[in-house]
Amino acid sequence: MTRHDVRAPASGRHRTGLQVAVLAGGKATRLGELTVRRPKILMPVAGRPFLDLLLAPLLDAGLRRFHFCLGHLAQPVLDRLDRLPAPIEVTAHVDTSPRGTAGALRAAVPHLDDVFLLVLGDTLLDIPYADAARWLGPRDEAAMVLTSAATGVRPNTRVHDGRVTRYDKDAAQDPDTLWTDTGVCVLRRDALRHLEPHRDPVDLGALFRALVRRRALAAHLVAEPFTDIGTPERYARFRGRHEHPVP
Repeated sequence: MTRHDVRAPASGRHRTGLQVAVLAGGKATRLGELTVRRPKILMPVAGRPFLDLLLAPLLDAGLRRFHFCLGHLAQPVLDRLDRLPAPIEVTAHVDTSPRGTAGALRAAVPHLDDVFLLVLGDTLLDIPYADAARWLGPRDEAAMVLTSAATGVRPNTRVHDGRVTRYDKDAAQDPDTLWTDTGVCVLRRDALRHLEPHRDPVDLGALFRALVRRRALAAHLVAEPFTDIGTPERYARFRGRHEHPVP
């Protein structure tokens, strides 16, 4: 693992605002030839990399500190981050072996704040983020953002009394499972202790299920749809909407 201070703060600079961790190190095997030479987070949409679209609502909310968890084809992402026009602080680490989404986040622990916003690098959710830290209650270890909107992704989460009571993205459809994980959540860094040590690769689902068992995973419910460009079909639909919008 290597670390890159893409835009590190000046010495002694006061750090403010919620930190955002972006997971963008996977090989994107479901996208096939589309990501052989280009990382998924830089896939083009209307002449811009997907990264720019992902950052837009976060920057609009005043969030300015980011840590990127990178791996496959990391250098083009680092190059893009170094050229961003927005005045932001960015650090990154590069995993040299597959860790999975949760494993990559665990590797980022030295760079993470006590509380941070987690965003998957292949999803886009345009909601107000300015109060994201408040989604987390005093006894919560994480708050998952869930949507009731139809998104093309099968609902995978059950909620009761403001808590996530079931999370299983691979389970058969359940009529009581009405909410879909958007790929966005607020986490306490200490929640990562629930991951089994020295076990990689490991998916975020393992962490979320551990938090469900502890009744420590809050649900932040929204009605806005989100975009997932993780398959050729979803990427094509999203790109089509932006490049050929309906009048």
